[in-house]
Amino acid sequence: MTATLIWILVVLVAVGLYLSWTAGRLDRLHARIDAARAALDAQLLRRASVAQELATSGVLDPAASMVLYEATHAARQAEEELREVAESELSQALRAVFADPPQVDALREAPGGEETAHEL
Repeated sequence: MTATLIWILVVLVAVGLYLSWTAGRLDRLHARIDAARAALDAQLLRRASVAQELATSGVLDPAASMVLYEATHAARQAEEELREVAESELSQALRAVFADPPQVDALREAPGGEETAHEL
């Protein structure tokens, strides 16, 4: 009877240690996910800010400026659940603007344009 009680205690301690170890791993994973999400949100906001500066700079034609401004505004105002969609729409707007070689040339020739183009 005593041997059975000892084995039950050993199993309970082993299960408790395993659950504690697993909980620690899950906690560290959660912290890394939160840090990655915060970094991605910061990058989205930084990218949207640079794109918004470009849209309001007057370097681009009015239609491209409006498309880019609307995408940047949506990206900056997007709720957490919709950030992925906003990032995708901002990328599409940037691809549309940078698909026109004369606009890219005009951007690169503007003061600070080369750095802005590289950053975007």
